[in-house]
Amino acid sequence: MTPPTLEDTLNDVWQRLGRGVADRRAPARHPVLATAGPDGGEARMVVLRGADRASGCLEIHTDAASAKVAELRANPKATVLIWDPKARLQIRLRVDVTITVGDGPAWARVPDTARGVYGGSPPPGAPIDTPGDHAANPTPARFAVLTCTIREIETLTLDDPHRRARFRDNTAGWIAP
Repeated sequence: MTPPTLEDTLNDVWQRLGRGVADRRAPARHPVLATAGPDGGEARMVVLRGADRASGCLEIHTDAASAKVAELRANPKATVLIWDPKARLQIRLRVDVTITVGDGPAWARVPDTARGVYGGSPPPGAPIDTPGDHAANPTPARFAVLTCTIREIETLTLDDPHRRARFRDNTAGWIAP
């Protein structure tokens, strides 16, 4: 079998990102978002809501009162990490994040049943005695869209031999695994 080219590799990344938006079972649907927190690196699973190759952007939704939003306001650089176990493929995306808060086109697309996670009392991460102590309250002012502009894409495929590629600043190349 002929190994993929750099162009094939980049096309595969964008195809997987598109599937992550459209298919709840796709590995790219639930990437890890890593940010810089006050005590070091922070990482959490998020849901990929948009992927646009033309703009080089990803879209993630979150509660504006969450720690990740505060971390991104302090340092808007982050990493999005995807692992596809079947393909033995890691995709690492270094991104600059822009935060947009409030009622808008993205809020209009959120189903009523899902709106309750954007708002509520107490805010995300606050201590509660029991899970029932959180009261959901859909609040457009607490809805945040994280627009992640990709600065760099790096892939690592654990084939024999391993293959690693980097795409940055309109350049592409193979790098040591």
